[in-house]
Amino acid sequence: MIVGTGEDALSARVSRVVITEPIASAAPVTIELPEEPDDHIAAFLEAWTAQGLSVADKRSSMRFEAGALPDALIYYVVLSEFVNRWVDVTVNRVPVDFERVYEESRKLPDAGKPAQVLYWAQVGGEDPGHMPHAVVETAGNLDPGTVSMIRYASWLRMVPPPARTKAAFVTFARVAGIRRGRQRRLPFLSTGREPEPLNKKGADQGVDLERLRLRVVPHRKGGPPQTYDLVPPRRDRRQYRKLSEANAEPVTSVLERLGCAPDEETGEWTCPRAARRPGHPQKPSVRVEQNRARCRRCDAAPLTCAGLVSATLDVTPDEAASLVLEPGRAAIRPDPAHRRPDLVAPPQPGTLVTAYVSAGRPDRFECVIYDAGVGHPREAIIWRPDTANLPPDVAPLVLQPGDVVTALVTAAKGGAHELSIDAPALAARAIASQVPEIVEGAVEVVAVARKPGSRAKVVVAPTVPKLNTVGVCLGKRDNHYHLDAAHRVLNRHRWDQPDKTWEKLEIIAFAADRRTYLVNAMRPAIVSDVRIRGRQAVVAVSGWQYRGGVGQGGLNAELAGRLTDLMVHVVAEGVDLDAAIQQRSP
Repeated sequence: MIVGTGEDALSARVSRVVITEPIASAAPVTIELPEEPDDHIAAFLEAWTAQGLSVADKRSSMRFEAGALPDALIYYVVLSEFVNRWVDVTVNRVPVDFERVYEESRKLPDAGKPAQVLYWAQVGGEDPGHMPHAVVETAGNLDPGTVSMIRYASWLRMVPPPARTKAAFVTFARVAGIRRGRQRRLPFLSTGREPEPLNKKGADQGVDLERLRLRVVPHRKGGPPQTYDLVPPRRDRRQYRKLSEANAEPVTSVLERLGCAPDEETGEWTCPRAARRPGHPQKPSVRVEQNRARCRRCDAAPLTCAGLVSATLDVTPDEAASLVLEPGRAAIRPDPAHRRPDLVAPPQPGTLVTAYVSAGRPDRFECVIYDAGVGHPREAIIWRPDTANLPPDVAPLVLQPGDVVTALVTAAKGGAHELSIDAPALAARAIASQVPEIVEGAVEVVAVARKPGSRAKVVVAPTVPKLNTVGVCLGKRDNHYHLDAAHRVLNRHRWDQPDKTWEKLEIIAFAADRRTYLVNAMRPAIVSDVRIRGRQAVVAVSGWQYRGGVGQGGLNAELAGRLTDLMVHVVAEGVDLDAAIQQRSP
């Protein structure tokens, strides 16, 4: 057990979570977390609920006041996973810029993957002698060799600096950020005195923070289930026809066109991204099942034919579908100077394309789009989006020559294609291109409300009974792989920026009943009561969710109102809703 002394002697040993009430009339709530519990998750949840808080109240503003090690680090992992974000940290009332260190560490260059598999390594503490070891200083840049060791080690022990809580959190932020790029596995919290690990289980190597994190995930799901109402399937599905036909092609033939080869013994294929990603093994790692392919190293879930080509060539799923369906196209894009416009038809309105910005004008961005697999360039224009009504925390979009964006083809006029990056249909298309059930018609996109650059709510409904529509669109695992892929399509021009600056997609369940529809549309805030009169609506949420219910600049309520055609007003629980709706009704 690591005991805090030194700087910790000036502070309380007990860690705390301070929740800042967004309503000025209420005081903040402080949750004290007990020392050295048998189960940190159980202790945290008990302390949380003892204050009358629900799972949904995790969206309130909060900070973590770190106490003594190692409890402080363990509780911080539990809290951050529970609220699904890195929380502000203070040590002795001094802030720790955890998120900045984490984001900077994600971008640190490494020396490439080691030639031999690195099973165990250690960061911090004294050199154990039986595994690679490095000391992560809290100041200065790390050399590429150290970054490679941390990033590529299968399992990592982290020994935080004793008696220096702030340095321990900075070390953890660096390690977590570096490993986020590849393994995504948090380290073992170690004392440095554990015996040499004999296998990958690591039962005696300290506290497995990754296993702890995964145990928290089921506890962060809260709120009433969303209601699903069936809708009839659309007769005209031309917008998804090409994707559907491409996904029906044999995925093995697509792998062959991408230069992959099967292994006769295992039946697995080489990964088409192996030559493009440093450190990727050349041995077969792609398994084919039900006409989908999944690489153990690259993919969170099996990919359709269009999804495989899209992930390999960094093109949109629509461009990938065109490549799959036309054998005359090369699987590997030739030089853009190769001009063969006679081989392919121009992209039709409603198609997602990859646009390369060539110049910026006062009213537009001039771009070039290339026919996938052929390389024929076509002129395109993106009209500058409306930036007058953006939320306060969203900066106006600024594109520079050389930037790459995902855009929606809206028209072809005067020899140049008109593209849009702020159309609501772009958000709908981004999620639809990643969800086979939408392409095949089992799920329909009913409506979209979007504030470009900030947030978009996409409403979905099933056309077949007993289908968890929201779950299908998110992805059937805790990592929400469908939604993550859609975020990458929508935020192509923000790939090098922190995730928190990306435009967020939210999946909403459609309901024929207007009251239920409004409750669903207010997600992620949990509505406790509703009053509707005419086009006016008042919704009550927990005081701790008031900020999330309203949204930055009123955005959450605004988007919910757009979907339901209502003027939505958010109040805290305890307010007389009948009187509130009476005041707002004509």
